[in-house]
Amino acid sequence: MKAEAHSPWPLLLSKLRQAYRSTITHAELKAAGLDPKTLLEARVVERLGNGGGWCAPDCEHDCTPALDFDTRRGESLVGVACPYEPACWPGLKWYPIGIVEMFACSAEKVFEALRDQNGLAPLDVTPGKSVVPVGVLTRRGMRLPVVWMLQAFPPFDELCLGLRQKLGGDGLVVLLGRGSQALTAPLTAARVAVLDMRDDAGGDLHLYRALDLLDPRYRERRVSEATAIFDEVALELSTVPGERHVVRLNGHEFGGFQKSDLKFLRLLYLAAARAADGDVEGGGWVEKFKLQGDDKDHDLEALREELRRHTHPALSENERVALVKSSPKRDGRVRLAVAPNHIRFDESLARLLFVGEQQTAGKASKRKKTPGAADLERNLARGQKVAKKLLADARKLGVPAPSGGSGG
Repeated sequence: MKAEAHSPWPLLLSKLRQAYRSTITHAELKAAGLDPKTLLEARVVERLGNGGGWCAPDCEHDCTPALDFDTRRGESLVGVACPYEPACWPGLKWYPIGIVEMFACSAEKVFEALRDQNGLAPLDVTPGKSVVPVGVLTRRGMRLPVVWMLQAFPPFDELCLGLRQKLGGDGLVVLLGRGSQALTAPLTAARVAVLDMRDDAGGDLHLYRALDLLDPRYRERRVSEATAIFDEVALELSTVPGERHVVRLNGHEFGGFQKSDLKFLRLLYLAAARAADGDVEGGGWVEKFKLQGDDKDHDLEALREELRRHTHPALSENERVALVKSSPKRDGRVRLAVAPNHIRFDESLARLLFVGEQQTAGKASKRKKTPGAADLERNLARGQKVAKKLLADARKLGVPAPSGGSGG
């Protein structure tokens, strides 16, 4: 579904804590900044006929009315007619659409919409009100069916063990709408991972938690494994045009990229290549020469050094350096070891202006035209040319560009 200014997922996922199928009012959607038409077109909600059982307060018969949604929709009004004879009132009464219009969301429709952005393949299981298929997660050499249950109704262990046997694969992931369930010895032995459901704005189900439960030593290995992915890391790139660039890992800002156009743009290009390739474990690799560096990889080392020296509350020094991986085939390729759906490019990048080199160039222009100053100007011009190339290439891969083009 096309991204909106306001995400529907916190509201929809919170509704799935209440029931397999939940009612949503027009007022709730508007309060969340959501457009009902967009959600209807995306098929994540459906309109309930006749207002979902709404009854007009003046109706003596307490009945389901006949509704006219179309005649005065432009005025956000719904016509309400009493179907009884004699009617409680003649013709139509007009009520605000926010009072009358009702929608429904179901676990089946919501998880179908979330499948692609969580890297899941379809799971061929007939949905029911107790167990809803979410998808199949294929990661770290494992094939894991993922299902949703409202809560751990007894006999929960037996149900999970039966599903594990029926669905096959290398384990089972169970998302619970309500509460959480401690893993019992039988579930642990059968490789069943039970997770709570998070109301993530991006629709991320955080399924890496199940991967870590079923492969607990992976985080120890991921620093040295060239193909490893840092599943829990989310990267956000933005800019304050002409002032500073912003790099955040899980909301924590790395200050060293603020004034360095080349470091920021090399990271931006790596992130764009990673985000553009949906193959989580096998994709996102780029040839090092596309980073516009030198033959001795000084540019890569500078990028890794910036990640290394800036502390992070959840990532060790070695982990931060390992976020930029070199290909195990030693074929001159590198990639950013972040899942593509965990990379966000802020719209401010469409207005990106170079920062560091421009400031340095301003100072250089005031210096006397010595041989050293001339060399500095040439280096600055070369650096700005590289920065423009990196920015243009990143925009070709999907980084926000100015309206009407993708130029730098």
